[in-house]
Amino acid sequence: MEAMNAKAPGLYLVPIEFVDEAERQADHFGRDNLGAKGNHSAVSYPLQRVVTWFGAHPEA
Repeated sequence: MEAMNAKAPGLYLVPIEFVDEAERQADHFGRDNLGAKGNHSAVSYPLQRVVTWFGAHPEA
């Protein structure tokens, strides 16, 4: 919701895409099977990119 009211809502498109990618990966591997065969990494990597992005963009 904050992104919709932000001064520059386009700024948040990058982290939102990372979250969308994590959701797609979770759906692909099965949300109940994320602990198997490295599936967790496929989901956690895009989420780590969100954290990194916000660290690099403190104005967000």
